[in-house]
Amino acid sequence: MPMKYVVGNRADGKSDVLTQTDITTLPEYAPGAPGMDLWLNTETPADLSGTEDPVAGKSMTHEPPDGGAVFRIVHLMPNTTSRKAPEDWLDSHARLKSVHVPTLEELQAAKHPSMHKTDTLNYFVAVAGECWMLTEGEDVLLKPGDVIIQKGCMHGWRNDSDKPFVLVAVLIDSHPAS
Repeated sequence: MPMKYVVGNRADGKSDVLTQTDITTLPEYAPGAPGMDLWLNTETPADLSGTEDPVAGKSMTHEPPDGGAVFRIVHLMPNTTSRKAPEDWLDSHARLKSVHVPTLEELQAAKHPSMHKTDTLNYFVAVAGECWMLTEGEDVLLKPGDVIIQKGCMHGWRNDSDKPFVLVAVLIDSHPAS
């Protein structure tokens, strides 16, 4: 069973496991897309003094807070991104409190209705399965072990396979891309 362990210093200054959480079942943040924020910091450098879990009991949001970063895991289920209508993607952006919400017309004209951008520097690692990472130019079929550094540009995801695609991501607040 997958677990999240938070390791830090106890009150006596010794390192220890501060929390452990079962992450076997991830909540759906959008139809056909279970995922969760694993950690969030609100500033850089990060404040390491607390022992509480900053994402416990909170729903996932698209971007990290200003000056912060978020660490998350996402599962894109087989063939779900291609079946969602542009209107469904608009609802997902609203639930995630996306900063850049495309218009319905933009989603209908896009290469794929999952296309979006964030004001973040993203580090992605493909962990399991296969998925297309979409851009306005070249698309790339991601496989386990592939790494993406995504710099605040339009992108999207399409899982045409018959298996879930698992992606681990770190999103860091950034200035908007030009």
